[in-house]
Amino acid sequence: MKTTVPQVLDEVEKANTFEEKVSTLQKYNTTALRGLLNMNFNPGLVFNLPQGDPPFKKRTDLPIGTTESNLYAEYRRFYIWLTPNELSRTRREHLFIQLLEGIHYTEAELVLAVKDRKLTHKWPSVSADLVRAAFPTLLPEVLAEIPAITADKKEIKAKPKKASGAGSKTDSAEQIQIQFLDPAL
Repeated sequence: MKTTVPQVLDEVEKANTFEEKVSTLQKYNTTALRGLLNMNFNPGLVFNLPQGDPPFKKRTDLPIGTTESNLYAEYRRFYIWLTPNELSRTRREHLFIQLLEGIHYTEAELVLAVKDRKLTHKWPSVSADLVRAAFPTLLPEVLAEIPAITADKKEIKAKPKKASGAGSKTDSAEQIQIQFLDPAL
């Protein structure tokens, strides 16, 4: 069985030195690997899809190699999501969800990370410098802006209660805010 791209990147992470990381990338040099690295770091390649993860069925129960397809076979279709074409937005997104559901969930996570340029969030040692060292002609001079790693924080928005029913009590927005800040109130 062929080593999947996420397995290659995991192996790169486990390598101790920069030279070992470079040789690991060169050892598994494939069109899909180079293409995904290029899509993550090249500002000229932008996915024509919304940010974030689409709703898809992630099958974590299937072992690697038993899914309908893999990234090596599906990589040739990536032009659909990269360039503007005649497909409608709905059709393009539907095809993307089909891709994610047809490949192994680790490969789907990789594709989603590349789409949002967050490959280095999951595999921190896979940097533009490492890619340039392994494949000198792959990346352009100017690199894409990689989003910083941030913790997702959700704001609590308090809605004042309506005074429409029996026993309902109205609180001002200030009182509700104070209650969220100080739970003892």
